[in-house]
Amino acid sequence: MKMSRLFKIFKTIIFCTIFVTVFNRYSAAQNYLPLGDYSYKIFDRLEAEGVIKSGLLDSRPISIDDAIRLYNEAYLNSAQSSRFIKDLVDNLGKRLDEYKEDINFIKPIKSLYTRFVYKDSDNPKVDYNNNGKSYKKGGNITLGISSEARYKRFSLYLNPELHAYGSSKRVTLNEGYAVFNLAGADFSYGKMKRWWGPGRNGSLLLSDNPEALSSFGLSNPIPAILPGFLKYLGLFKATFFAGKLDSNRVVSKPYLWGLRLDFKPAPFLEIGIERTALLGGKGRSSNLKTWLKSFTGKGENVSGVEAGDQRAGGDIKITLPFKFQPVQLYLEADGEDQAGILPSHWAFLSGLYLPRILGLERISYRIEYARTTEVWYIHHIYKTGYSYKGRIIGHFMGTDSSDLFNQISYLLPEYGGEVSLFFDKVTHDIHSHTKPHEKVDKIGFDTQFETPFIAENSNIAAGYANTNIKNMVSKGNRKINEFYFQFGYEF
Repeated sequence: MKMSRLFKIFKTIIFCTIFVTVFNRYSAAQNYLPLGDYSYKIFDRLEAEGVIKSGLLDSRPISIDDAIRLYNEAYLNSAQSSRFIKDLVDNLGKRLDEYKEDINFIKPIKSLYTRFVYKDSDNPKVDYNNNGKSYKKGGNITLGISSEARYKRFSLYLNPELHAYGSSKRVTLNEGYAVFNLAGADFSYGKMKRWWGPGRNGSLLLSDNPEALSSFGLSNPIPAILPGFLKYLGLFKATFFAGKLDSNRVVSKPYLWGLRLDFKPAPFLEIGIERTALLGGKGRSSNLKTWLKSFTGKGENVSGVEAGDQRAGGDIKITLPFKFQPVQLYLEADGEDQAGILPSHWAFLSGLYLPRILGLERISYRIEYARTTEVWYIHHIYKTGYSYKGRIIGHFMGTDSSDLFNQISYLLPEYGGEVSLFFDKVTHDIHSHTKPHEKVDKIGFDTQFETPFIAENSNIAAGYANTNIKNMVSKGNRKINEFYFQFGYEF
């Protein structure tokens, strides 16, 4: 199938998206559930158990409206479930209580938190999937607040942070964006953290490994049914964004855009199609014609044409909520886009999630394996690669690497939290015959709880990780220890 034919399919679905959203009912603006919110883990568990059947959870963040919709579904479907599942649903309901009434509000301080991180090394290899943060050797302190406001079609979310290390202090905007809702479609602008795909330790195209990109966004915040014969694709959600990358690059300030389409043709099946592209930048064309070539794929690897750097693919997630042992399987595959043909040089991510192990409801297990090729995330024109401010935009492991992730968790919904043990094994230069294969083994634990015995609406999180780096270029082997503690309060 030629790229032009694929593009025609994309155009048809995009047109239907506009039809469904723009001519939809009036909807008040809502903010989006932050990526680090514990509610996502509850959603994942309830979906894998078959309590949530209509979720499109692999394009994150989801809107608060959609989160409330999924909670209502879980509440109705859990009537005959175990006490444990009902506790999960109740905890989810408490987290969303403040949003259930369609009212206008201003919350100058919605939440307040402080985080302490101690590392015995400056090596940044242990810092990933944390919105671009890198911690120094010794003690690092972060103070953060979040603020929210909503008035009819408009909403606003701000999350500034103060970072202190020794005598050095700086203020950053961890996340901050505004949303305008027009007849059911959300138009947004600002720094919004995004994650595409079913992987939970990594994503091939879009993750929170780098700092959130300032970008324009467009999506339908609540999944809809497409008209006509396309209704057989089930619930549908489209997400588009476009922004400009940093200046500290070989080609300064190129544009990055992305489009993802999510479908739910059956309660047990979720399908995603995704594509991202770089274009323009200092000394390169970024006019309307160049954008059209980027959208159609005609500007990729064609002599005399303003080439871009494109990637495309998709993912599939299958949920089998068997009573004796529910299972969730998923696969993500993306390739380097080329003119006239399907993507090539494919990268893969696969995973297995057991929301419980037989009758042990409190114990869950996840395993993921991902692998990239020698050309993944690099480009002959955009030589800085598929990165933003020094961090890979997709999977943190980078080019020509593999990642094996294991996690076992013990859930405590009555305390609004869990304890998790994990082991993450990354191998770099896996296809090289000249370089030693650098290996990064990370083992540790994470825990988080609500702490009403300290203060109502308070919570804590803590964790420790030991990282063993072998065959590190010019530095040999290295062991790194890291500890963190966080205290938060919700107003």
